[in-house]
Amino acid sequence: MEILERLYQFPNLKDINVLNNPVEQNATSFNLLVAEVLIKRPKIARFCKHLITEANKLEAVYLAKYKWEKAEEERKRKEEEEKAKEPKED
Repeated sequence: MEILERLYQFPNLKDINVLNNPVEQNATSFNLLVAEVLIKRPKIARFCKHLITEANKLEAVYLAKYKWEKAEEERKRKEEEEKAKEPKED
């Protein structure tokens, strides 16, 4: 995915093709790969010769929300652990 992120430095990029590339071959699902790309670059019109549809954009929104919720759960869990470690003053 780091290889693909290097392409984001070009602001006018609207079409990316990574077919038969390790990025595409290592992805668990093409839809997840498209959603990952759309989270970072929502203005892309085509990805791997596939026109981006509203369904792809919606999947990207739900994936971003899922990742955010997981990060928030992890942050709250760490905060609780930090609170539990601090000595209580009576």
